[in-house]
Amino acid sequence: MKEKNRRTEMKKLCIKLNSLIPSLISQPFKLITQESQFDQSIAYIEQLRDRIEVLKVKRNEALNIVNVAGKNNTRCNAKDYRPTLSCDVVNPSSTVEVQEVDGGLKVHLITSLEGKVLFSEVISIVEDGGAKVVKGGYTTIGDKIIYTLHAMARVTRIGMEVTSINQKLQELIKQSS
Repeated sequence: MKEKNRRTEMKKLCIKLNSLIPSLISQPFKLITQESQFDQSIAYIEQLRDRIEVLKVKRNEALNIVNVAGKNNTRCNAKDYRPTLSCDVVNPSSTVEVQEVDGGLKVHLITSLEGKVLFSEVISIVEDGGAKVVKGGYTTIGDKIIYTLHAMARVTRIGMEVTSINQKLQELIKQSS
């Protein structure tokens, strides 16, 4: 009886594992050997671990850009760091980066916690410039808030007012500080 319960529990756990690994989801459970299921699970977990390391490196690079720009307290051209990226330092702890990419727009706004910039205000400015926000979010790292938006032009023939969006975001940061 104990062995039967153990096997039933193991089968449930294997089915749960099968449902969490993308390469295994579409395959029927009975056609996959447990050994191949575990091998694919291990490979997937290793991929995730590698992806986490890459994202950590990118985050550190972004923080270095922010820290270098903040220490200089001047207008800067961050093309040395990344292609087609522009940044304007409004105050030592805030930057605005607006990048036009393939008919779309990437916005990175970095401000201090006491800056009190609302995410909804950032979205409104981008949408007023003729863009539709596709995805966005914000995160807090230390004493900084990093807002990230990806947007597409509402009407591709007309496009977006990138410089206007950039100017309005800079004004928003100036008002909040």
